[in-house]
Amino acid sequence: MKRKACILLLSLCVACTAAGCGGKGDSASENSASGVRLVSVTEKKMDDYVKLGGYKGIIVENAVMDVTDEDVDYQIENTMSMSAEEVEDPETQIEDGDIANIDYEGKKDGVAFDGGTAEDYDLSIGSGQFIDGFEDGLIGAKKGETRDLNLTFPEDYNSEELAGQEVVFTVTVNAIKRVPELTEEWVTANSEYDSIDAYRQSVREDLEESNEEMAESTLKNTAWNQVLTDSEITEYPDEDLKAAKEEYNDSMNSYAEQMGQSVEEFLKAQGITQEDVKEDSQQYAENKIKQNLIVQAIMDKEGFTMEDEDAKKAEEQMESDYGMTIEEMNEQYGEAAVKETLALTRIMDFIVDNAKVEGDTDTSDEEDVVDTDEEDAGDEEKAEE
Repeated sequence: MKRKACILLLSLCVACTAAGCGGKGDSASENSASGVRLVSVTEKKMDDYVKLGGYKGIIVENAVMDVTDEDVDYQIENTMSMSAEEVEDPETQIEDGDIANIDYEGKKDGVAFDGGTAEDYDLSIGSGQFIDGFEDGLIGAKKGETRDLNLTFPEDYNSEELAGQEVVFTVTVNAIKRVPELTEEWVTANSEYDSIDAYRQSVREDLEESNEEMAESTLKNTAWNQVLTDSEITEYPDEDLKAAKEEYNDSMNSYAEQMGQSVEEFLKAQGITQEDVKEDSQQYAENKIKQNLIVQAIMDKEGFTMEDEDAKKAEEQMESDYGMTIEEMNEQYGEAAVKETLALTRIMDFIVDNAKVEGDTDTSDEEDVVDTDEEDAGDEEKAEE
C-alpha cells in the first residue's frame, strides 16, 4: 500500500491538476515557429509517434448531483459544529450531538493495544466514528468523570488482532462542548443573512454550485480519458523519456529530503526496491509523454499555440484558480510543468466544447443552432462530426 501511495503521489503531474508536481527541467520542450512545444518531436514527425483517436464529437455525460434537504442539513450541522462552545456548568451531562473532549485508553486482556489510546480527542457523540457502544456509553457522563466501557470489536474489523475481541476502554471526559441551535439570532450573528430560510437557501446554492463544478471536472476528465484511451503511442521519443525519468527520480529525492531521510532510507520506509523505482519511473515517463504527445498532436492539428489568444485566456483563468501569477508558478513549479498544465486544460476544454454532452441542457440549444444557415464554419464542422 505504501508503494502504491508513493507512486500515486509521484504520478500526479500527469493529471490535469498537477502543475505543482512537475519538475523544473524543460528539456522536453523546444522553441519553434509555432511556439513552445510540449515534446521534443517536431510537428512534421508527430505521426511517427502518436496515432490520435477521435477527439471531436465524443459522447460524454454531464451528471450534476441534486442537492437534497438532507445535504443542506448536514452542511449546516457541520458549520454549526465549528461554533460549539464549552459548557461551564459542572452538572451538565453529555447528550447526543455534543462534542466530548476525552482521554481514552483501550486494553485487551489488561494490555493496552496499538491505536487504542489518545488524549484531548474531540468526539462528536452520535457520529459513529468509534465502534458500537463507545459513544452511547458516554451519554450522561459529566466533565471530569471517568468510565470503563466494556465493548466488543466487530468481526469484520480491519485488525485481525482486534476483530471480534472484547476490550475495555477507560475514558475520561475533559470537557463538553455543545452545538448551538439554529435560530434567527445565530444566523444573524454568524452569517450575512437575517432569517433561517435565507441562510438555508444560501447553503443550498453553494452546494449546487459545488456540485456543478464537480460535475464539470468529472466531465472534462472523463472526456480526456476517452481520448487518451482511444489514442495510441507507437514510439516514445528518447529525449523525452530520459527527461521524464530524471524528473521522477528528482521528485523521489525531493520527497526523501522533505522527510529528513536519505533516498535509501525513504525507499526502505516506503517498501520500495530499486527494481520498483526502475519499473515505476518507466511507467511514469510513458504516462507523462503519452499525455504530452496527444495534447501536442491535437494542438498541431487545430493550429493552436501556447502564445495565441485562447492560451492567454487560459493563463488568466489559471492565475485566478491558483491565486498566483504565471511568473510565480513558473518560479515555484517550473515553466515546463506550467505549460503542460495550461495546454492540457485548454485541450480538455476544447474536447468538451466539441463533444455531445448528454444531460446538459445547453447542448440541445447549441444543436438547434447548428441547423441554421447563419452558423460559422467551425460550428458546421461540429455538426458534421
